Amino acid sequence: MKKLIAGCAFLGVLTACGYVDKYEEGVIDYEPTYCYAALGGGVECFREPVAGEDRRLVNYYGKHPSRYDAPPKPAPAQYQAPPMVNAWVKDPEPVVRAMPKGDLADRPWLASDYREPVAREASPAATQAFLRQVHEHLTRSIRKDSQDKLNILSRAESEGAQTSQETSPGAPPFR
Repeated sequence: MKKLIAGCAFLGVLTACGYVDKYEEGVIDYEPTYCYAALGGGVECFREPVAGEDRRLVNYYGKHPSRYDAPPKPAPAQYQAPPMVNAWVKDPEPVVRAMPKGDLADRPWLASDYREPVAREASPAATQAFLRQVHEHLTRSIRKDSQDKLNILSRAESEGAQTSQETSPGAPPFR
């Protein structure tokens, strides 16, 4: 029984003096640098690990961050409510007033001689002509796009046929 306890104690001492992981074994001799993910996809690096930020750790050089002692937690803040006041303040309601003076050049509807523009009646012939032009334009662009796509497909098929002729006749087609 003593041998078993002594063996376990010896293994415990060996593991306590070992490395946390294989990565630490490779970087323990480097200058200590601890990099953490920041908002916006950036990275912030420090000479010592930041306590409580283990989840943001991206990479480190030197000793593993768990080997540093965490700083003591600060004492909880003593919050106090503000002193009671037995009064309230009401802001005065805004009063709508006419503009005392100003330039009417940028507000023609306020001028006395202003006449509102009159909407014209829509002409059926003009509407039909406009719709015909839109239809012709869309038809042309659709035909052009379709022809471009067909040209690309036929070019790809012809290139594929050339490459299949270059390969040996017994080879299966590439997919």
